[in-house]
Amino acid sequence: MSLECTNKECSQKLNISNSAQNFANPALSVKISVERELIKEKHKILEVGSGNLRNMFFLMRSLHEIQLYTYDLQNTIKRFQSQYKKYTEMGGKIIKSNFENEKYDIILCTFVLETICPEKKRIFILKSIQNNLKKKGVFIGSFRGYPGVIGTRYKKCPVENGFISSLNTFIKPYSITEVQTLLQSCGFKKTINLQNYRTNTPKNIHIIALLEEQDGKKMD
Repeated sequence: MSLECTNKECSQKLNISNSAQNFANPALSVKISVERELIKEKHKILEVGSGNLRNMFFLMRSLHEIQLYTYDLQNTIKRFQSQYKKYTEMGGKIIKSNFENEKYDIILCTFVLETICPEKKRIFILKSIQNNLKKKGVFIGSFRGYPGVIGTRYKKCPVENGFISSLNTFIKPYSITEVQTLLQSCGFKKTINLQNYRTNTPKNIHIIALLEEQDGKKMD
């Protein structure tokens, strides 16, 4: 089964690497997870779509004796070559192929899945993430909500329920319930919001997902 979009004209124009921005601060989901000790010393951590490594450098500053692995497109790694050089010099590891043969305590994926088109590819990646977590592992994610992407800079994608930006990137906004449904459809048993949201459609959604229902009772 092909994971590529059926609209060749649109997909050939997309540049997924443009979605990676040079942010200075870590994603809020990662910051909260360290504060709540969901991410701990000696954890084996993978970040899928590591971008400019803002989350990895934050973890290096915050914790000791952690094993850090990253996976991203080669074009993105080239864009942030100096950051990746520093990261590897500090002990971080770059995974150059798929990550199906390892198990991790934590897998991070912040503001990445919603930039992947089409939906079947997003689901494939998320199922791979779920498959590579340890039994008591935690998925930590951040997603763009509808208020965060709708505007004059975006036009509707001709196939997917999403938008194309002026930088030729794809974005699929989510509501909280849509993120929860997506995670549960890919095999996660429990999801927990990392913030108390007053609306189902916040600008950004920070969430964790667990493989075992009972683990969530300790984290609520």
